[in-house]
Amino acid sequence: MEQQYHFREHDLMEIFKSVFGYTAPPFLFSLQNKVENALFKKSKTSEEYEFNTTGERREYNMHSVPFYANNANGNEMFLPIWLIRPDGSRLLLQNTVSSMVGTTIIKEEIMVNRQGSFKEEISLSDWDMNVKGLIVSTDLDYPDEMVYELGQLRKMGTALGIENARTSLLIEDDEKVVIKRLRFTEIKGMKHIQAFEMDLISDNTFSLIIE
Repeated sequence: MEQQYHFREHDLMEIFKSVFGYTAPPFLFSLQNKVENALFKKSKTSEEYEFNTTGERREYNMHSVPFYANNANGNEMFLPIWLIRPDGSRLLLQNTVSSMVGTTIIKEEIMVNRQGSFKEEISLSDWDMNVKGLIVSTDLDYPDEMVYELGQLRKMGTALGIENARTSLLIEDDEKVVIKRLRFTEIKGMKHIQAFEMDLISDNTFSLIIE
């Protein structure tokens, strides 16, 4: 009989903290709900904090991109990330948290005998995205298939599509991402879990017209 191993949310949170040095619970949304409920009940001081009904959670963002997905172990993740290969096949990254940084490239000119400087906006930089995650094997052995797939994505050396509820709000529809850096971190004493960290950069599509 095939055995599927379900990792508890607080286990993943503790492992994530031990590997990356901080607690990051966004993909542990069921646990987050329990904490929020406890806080609301504990902090009530007047009738205005009474909640008679629970609002229906939204499954998709304003661009119809899902907020939730199940990982390989059947546990729910918040803000899942899919990377899409050129042939259209998709890879769901496991148990991830992510951050995005975008900067504005500005040219500054010093004004003689005046305070401050003259600033001219030049352009917007690409989006830099950092993804940290935990791959948990479904058979309590090393998750070699997922590690191999991530390595193959990097080896392709091409831009990839991305589907994520946050990136869909910040980058253009035809914009892709490129893997700049892929790192696998050791977790001592846990052969069935592999931590990974990935740096991505957005890649806009340009048309070069030569006359």
